[in-house]
Amino acid sequence: MKWRDLTAEELAAIPEARLGGTLLAAVLLAALLCLVAVAGWLFAFDRFREIGSRYMVAVSFAAVLSFVFVVMTLLRLRHTPVAIAGGLLVWVLYRGGVAISYGAVAHWPLLVDMLGELVLAAGFCAYMAGAVRPNVYYRRRLPVR
Repeated sequence: MKWRDLTAEELAAIPEARLGGTLLAAVLLAALLCLVAVAGWLFAFDRFREIGSRYMVAVSFAAVLSFVFVVMTLLRLRHTPVAIAGGLLVWVLYRGGVAISYGAVAHWPLLVDMLGELVLAAGFCAYMAGAVRPNVYYRRRLPVR
C-alpha cells in the first residue's frame, strides 16, 4: 500500500489523528495490564515467585512492554508500531521457547497457548502496520487511493 504524508489541515481535521477506536482500546487494555501487574507485585509477590523464574520473565516482559506501548502511544512516537510489534514477537517466541524447554509433549497446552498468542500478535502487528488509524496517529500519513 502506498502512503502520503498528511497536511497540517488534514491532521487537525481527521478523527483518526486522535487517539480513539481500536487503538484507544488497545492502550486502555495495556494500561490495565500494567495496573494488574503492579498490584500483583505489590500485594501478592509470593504468588508471582511461585510461577518460576522463566514465567516471571515472561510476565514482567509483558508488563514492561505494555507500559512502553502506553507511553510511546501517548507521546505519538513514530516507531511505536514497529517497536511494539517486535517486542510482542519476542515475548511470544520466548514463551514458546519456555514451553518447549519444559518438554513439548508434556506441556503441549502451553504450545497451543503460544500458537494462539502468535495468531493474536500477527493480527495486532497487521493492524499497526496497515490500518488507517495507527498510520494517521503515529506516522501522520494516509493511504493513496
